[in-house]
Amino acid sequence: PDKAENGEPYQRRRGGGPPLPQSPPAPRDGAPLAGSSSWRRILLMILAITIHNIPEGLAVGVGFGAVGKSASATFQSARNLAIGIGIQNFPEGLAVSLPLRGAGFSTWKAFWFGQLSGMVEPLAGVVGALAVVLAQPLLPYALGFAAGAMVYVVMDDIIPEAQSSGNGKLASWTSILGFVVMMSLDVGLG
Repeated sequence: PDKAENGEPYQRRRGGGPPLPQSPPAPRDGAPLAGSSSWRRILLMILAITIHNIPEGLAVGVGFGAVGKSASATFQSARNLAIGIGIQNFPEGLAVSLPLRGAGFSTWKAFWFGQLSGMVEPLAGVVGALAVVLAQPLLPYALGFAAGAMVYVVMDDIIPEAQSSGNGKLASWTSILGFVVMMSLDVGLG
């Protein structure tokens, strides 16, 4: 029977029937042609879901890498985060597999591609855990560098720009006020 996916007709193969005249012929393995707009949409969705899985894996890795580094970073909270992300990965895998199956891929091939789209998560998880372990000693220096870069941009670009527009005194005083407020917060909040 004819079905429509993403606005394009296709016919499920049941043996020897010819394909619909409106749809392009499919290669031997049943996969759609690379030039069809439906195939492009499927590939974009697979790519989007795969890229979406990278920060999820990083979050789980950071959760496990940070265990014991603060009172709220416990194994139970990291485990709960991993379980929650794992549960929502089931519909994401289906969102990859079902369009591929509907486009003519075999059940196992569609399932395999659905699994592959999620394989970036464990890899990103390892990167996230390593980042927490390796970056923690570098964190004060990295934050100091970032703060210094921001101060440089303000002093080199923003204040001279304010000077040229006639607001130099205001820019200087608000910079001093901002510095005093931030130092007070730093000392007051530890």
